[in-house]
Amino acid sequence: MPEFKSPLGSKSFAGQPMREFDVPDETGNSEEFAPVMRRRGPALHGTQPPVNMQAAIDYQNSLQQEDPAELERQIREARLAKTTGRERLNDGAKRRVEMLVGMTRTTREVDLEGNKFVLHTLPSADMRRAVMAASEFDGTVQFAFEMRRQLLSRSLVEIAGVEINQFVGSQSLDAKLDLIDHLDEPLLGRLYNEYLTLARDANKKYSIKSNEEAQEVAEDLKK
Repeated sequence: MPEFKSPLGSKSFAGQPMREFDVPDETGNSEEFAPVMRRRGPALHGTQPPVNMQAAIDYQNSLQQEDPAELERQIREARLAKTTGRERLNDGAKRRVEMLVGMTRTTREVDLEGNKFVLHTLPSADMRRAVMAASEFDGTVQFAFEMRRQLLSRSLVEIAGVEINQFVGSQSLDAKLDLIDHLDEPLLGRLYNEYLTLARDANKKYSIKSNEEAQEVAEDLKK
């Protein structure tokens, strides 16, 4: 303990602990490059451990490998769940929904000069987003083209035996829209006609086909 002495008397007092910095040798193979500050004497509560830079680098690399559009979608969903109080479906519920969608969704395979294109019907959410995107051009010549573009980008799920996300190299909608923009006009016209046929077939599949069936539906609604 430090002590002060003079002809008038002496005084002992507690001194501040001295700080010590350890700087690792950069030429070595240590993964902990951050300087570590510690105090002499009893350890302080809350002292932070050395930063593992390799773990931070690996984490950053993993983020860079993620599709930015997918990350943005996850962030939007998290914010929506927080503001509305609705939680996302757990894995089991999500799989059950996917199975149900797979059983009810209608698909159509189109062979154009040896190249196979697979289209499927759209869920309500995708249809709503497509119509909302195209509505920006309502009342203009571009509306019909944009509607076709939005529907095909969401309905086209496979090309030449390759799943669409792998074909365009991304899960983002923008990549699929860009693909549609680069297809020839006659090909787009044919694919859109096939999609309209698919939509009509799906409507017939689930529509009321007889008076007896209509009566059954009416009775069910009354219950």
